[in-house]
Amino acid sequence: MMNSRYRSFILLLYLCSTIFITLFIITMSFSLLGYWIGGGDNIFSFFSDKLFKYIKVGFSGGVLIGFILWFFYYRKF
Repeated sequence: MMNSRYRSFILLLYLCSTIFITLFIITMSFSLLGYWIGGGDNIFSFFSDKLFKYIKVGFSGGVLIGFILWFFYYRKF
């Protein structure tokens, strides 16, 4: 049986990872959609050039927002 301290850290990892995945998908889809609507050719090379930027936005936002949510709402004292 897990105590509340371990559950709190698992919740922190869950929040950060789900927000990362959400931001990554949103950033990637809107960027590719904008490139496609703008008449861009060779969308795969555009995607591969911007992949690190999508991961960076998702990771930084996911960790920051996840930690803030965990710290103010779900952390056990």
